Amino acid sequence: MCGRYRNPTTMRVLAVGVCVLPAGGCGLDLTYLVPQIRGQLDIVANAIPIEDAIRDGMLTEEQTRNMEVLLDARDFAQNTLGLDTQNAYKLYFDTGDGPVAYNISACVKHAFVPKTWKFPIVGTLPYLGYFNWQQAARKVNELTAQGYDVLHYEVDAYSTLSFLPDPVFSGMLSRNALSIVDTICHELLHRTVWHPSDTTFNESLATWVGQTGAIQFFQEHYPDQPEAAQTAIDWYDDMARYNAFISSLYDDLREFYAQDMPWQDKVAGREAVYQAGRDRFVSEVLPLMNRPDSFTGVANLPTNNAWVLANVRYNQDLDVFEDVHAATGRSWPDSMRVFRAAASVADPYRYLRDWLASQPDGAMALLEDASGPEGTAEPAGEAEADAAPIHDCGPVPQP
Repeated sequence: MCGRYRNPTTMRVLAVGVCVLPAGGCGLDLTYLVPQIRGQLDIVANAIPIEDAIRDGMLTEEQTRNMEVLLDARDFAQNTLGLDTQNAYKLYFDTGDGPVAYNISACVKHAFVPKTWKFPIVGTLPYLGYFNWQQAARKVNELTAQGYDVLHYEVDAYSTLSFLPDPVFSGMLSRNALSIVDTICHELLHRTVWHPSDTTFNESLATWVGQTGAIQFFQEHYPDQPEAAQTAIDWYDDMARYNAFISSLYDDLREFYAQDMPWQDKVAGREAVYQAGRDRFVSEVLPLMNRPDSFTGVANLPTNNAWVLANVRYNQDLDVFEDVHAATGRSWPDSMRVFRAAASVADPYRYLRDWLASQPDGAMALLEDASGPEGTAEPAGEAEADAAPIHDCGPVPQP
C-alpha cells in the first residue's frame, strides 16, 4: 500500500484492518488468520501515545512537522467534515524502515472477474492483507500458479473501522502534507460510512472525501498561502485526467474480453489493447498534465487486470458524490447523512441517483445509470477464510 513507495508505478495504497470476529458455522483458515491476529495484537500492545513519541525524541524534525499536519487534519475531519475520530490517530507505532503490512488482489486474465474472499462484518472483499511478507509472497506465488493476474503492494496506513484504536504509523509521516491530509480524511471516512461487500462504493466515496476535504483544508488553514490549495486543485485535476484514462482503458479491455473467442486468444491478444492504451496516454493525456513528471510511469503500466481493477474501483462515479454535496449546499453534515443513508441500502449508487432526482433540480442532477467496475460477475474462486482483512485503496500516482 503506502509507506515506502517501492512499486515501479508508485503506489498510493491505504489499508483497512478489522478485528477478528469468528462467525458461527464458518470455517477459519488458521494459517492465514493466526499471523494476522498476532500482527494486530503487536500493534495494539506496542503503540504509544503520540505525545510520548514526541517528548522522547522518537520523531525527526520532519516527522514532527508532518505529525502536526496530521493532527490538524484529524481535527478538521472531525469538526468540519463530521467524521468519526474516536480512538483514531492518538497513538504512534514505529514500523521502522518497512511497511506495516502487504496487500494482495487478483483477477482472471481474460475478463474483469476478481478473486474475492468473504469475511464477517465487512462482507466480500477483493483483497487479502498480511503483516508478514513471506506469507504474502507465498500467496502471490499460489495465485500466480493458479493463472491469475496478481497485484501486491505495501501498506503504511489502515483503519479498523472503529473496532480498535488506529495509530499513526511511522510510514505515514514520510508523505507530503497533501497526501497526509487526503489519507486522514479517506481513512476516517471508512470509520464513518461503510457498506459491507461494496468495495467500489466504500473506496470511491473515501477517494472523493479525501480529495474534496484536502482542498478545503488547505483553503481554510492556509489562507495566506493560496498556492497550497492551488497545488491540491492542480493535483486532483491531473488525477481526474489519469482516472478518465484508466476508465477508458478498462472499457476498451472489457469490450475486447466480451468477444466470442477462446479465453486463450483473449489472453494472447490483450497486450495489443494495453499497448494502445499506453501509447494513447503518452500522446494525448500526458501533455495535458499540470505535473507530467508524476505520471511518466503510466507509459509502462503492466499488462495486469488486477492492476486496472485496483485503479478503477477507487474512482467510480466521483461526480455522484460531488453532485450530492452541491445539492446540500456543500453542507458536510447534510451530505454525510445522505451518504450514510445510501450505505444502509443494497445499491448505494442507485440510492444517491434517486435522491438527486428527487431534488428541485433533480432532472439535471440525475446521472446515467452505470454498474461498478466489477459488475455482477461471479467471483473467480471460493472464499478462503472467514477472517479479518486488511484492505487496500488501490494504486495511483503519489503527489
